[in-house]
Amino acid sequence: MKVVKIKPEYENLSNMYLLIDEETKEAALVDPGCFLDNAHKAIEENGVKIKYIFLTHGHFDHILGTYNAKEETGAQVVINKEDEICLSSEEENLMVDFNIDYNLVPMKADILAEEGRIFKIGNSEIEVMLTPGHSAGGVCYINHKDKFIISGDTLFYSTVGRTDKGRADAGELTASLKRIIALEGNYKVYPGHGPETELDHERTRNIFIRRVGR
Repeated sequence: MKVVKIKPEYENLSNMYLLIDEETKEAALVDPGCFLDNAHKAIEENGVKIKYIFLTHGHFDHILGTYNAKEETGAQVVINKEDEICLSSEEENLMVDFNIDYNLVPMKADILAEEGRIFKIGNSEIEVMLTPGHSAGGVCYINHKDKFIISGDTLFYSTVGRTDKGRADAGELTASLKRIIALEGNYKVYPGHGPETELDHERTRNIFIRRVGR
């Protein structure tokens, strides 16, 4: 499975990704904080059909382009039940906290991301791992065959997600990080912000992960 990173149109919005089954050209779009020229260009250049819109969690910088992405692609929106309210509440998705002026169109999920659920994208599989902490409904999307994790704002290069806004919980984040580092072997990690990393690097070099492992 191929992962294509899409640069966000505006600073501080999330990284977007295309998860592409190269045999069938079916794909998932991950965390459309916006759905503008860069996303359109990536979809066109890769010649893909978007089957799912995967949301790692419900904060505004990851979801504000979801309505437009669904309208244009017809894809099904996937988010955990604890964060589904963020698709319709400016308080829950933190727009209010950060004074974001945007016309949010309320919507609901098509599919709820549940622990262990497998999504088929062409001939590829993506598994859901519940990783609350940064938000109540945070999840990671994992491909075990090609060894990669879409980590949202749970795990970044050399740091981890903040737990001081909304329904965040530091204890839940610690438990989620323990689950991630317990995965067998090395995985490429594609976070919600910043550069990609690898799980082995984070296990040994990330001070927060090292504390969790003690």
